[in-house]
Amino acid sequence: MGTFVLPPLEVFPVLDGLAYNSSKRPEFKSSVFEALSGKESRVSFRQYPKYSFALSFEFLDDNDGDDCQVSQQLQTLMGFVLRHAGSSKDFWYTDPNDNTVSNQKIATCDGTTDIFQLTRTYGGFTEPVNSLNGAPRLFIDGVLLALGTYTIDGNGVVFLSVAPAAGKVLSWSGSYYYKVRFLDDGYDFTQLMHGFHECADIKMIGSVVGTRSL
Repeated sequence: MGTFVLPPLEVFPVLDGLAYNSSKRPEFKSSVFEALSGKESRVSFRQYPKYSFALSFEFLDDNDGDDCQVSQQLQTLMGFVLRHAGSSKDFWYTDPNDNTVSNQKIATCDGTTDIFQLTRTYGGFTEPVNSLNGAPRLFIDGVLLALGTYTIDGNGVVFLSVAPAAGKVLSWSGSYYYKVRFLDDGYDFTQLMHGFHECADIKMIGSVVGTRSL
């Protein structure tokens, strides 16, 4: 089957009240040495960035009444933090602005390679996709591959049953998560009025993505 294996992590909940000033930060790790002459030597330690996210929830409804519009967003978010013991456990996060690709090119095939890493290109920068949200679709020259002709592991590595012919383009469409953890061990939930709270400083930091040795 065209299956994939994903670790059993929880998905960060989608809640109303998320402010527009929430942020995303890609960060590399580099070292810069400046000589007395002013010339610099630079070393980059990461091929791909580590992403961090800062979310601000302007309101969290904690209405525990009996009507059909009952919402317990406060309990949902606080419960999620509690279950993950602050920063100690990983979970999946769906970036609302960066979570899907369509007809993303993976590689131009060479006729012998049958293992490939899923990737996504954003603003001209291509990096691996390790955390899939649901089963992706794979294509060879735009033709959908049948289930049973490939498998995908938990790091987004594709194993084809037969290497495509040289010159064929392998691509994919699908959705993905970011694997993250909370940056801090605790967060403030502030009551605004009866039944409404805010949490203005939820911070998450991701794992560095990587490629399997193909």
